Amino acid sequence: MIDRDRLEELRQEIGEEDFSEVADMFLDEMADSLATLCAATGPLGPDVFHGLRGSALNLGFTDFATACTDAEKRANAGQSVDVAHLDRLYQESVKAFETDLSADAA
Repeated sequence: MIDRDRLEELRQEIGEEDFSEVADMFLDEMADSLATLCAATGPLGPDVFHGLRGSALNLGFTDFATACTDAEKRANAGQSVDVAHLDRLYQESVKAFETDLSADAA
């Protein structure tokens, strides 16, 4: 669910001291995008899923990123997207991410 190698790569790219701030920024962006999606009443455009996937990949949320890719393809095809499933997968990814961070700190 979490690509630990990607997390380590991100730490190396930005430095340990800035990692938490950058991770929080990506988490906030994803949470805001999902809240917007959950509140949407009309057709969903693919751009939001593309942005979600990018943020997810940066934090190593592999399963969530894959689901965002599928959602983007469905939106491009004019098909419905199960936003509730994306939201659940995001929440599970955040929990796994936080567990990994806790294990790293120990």
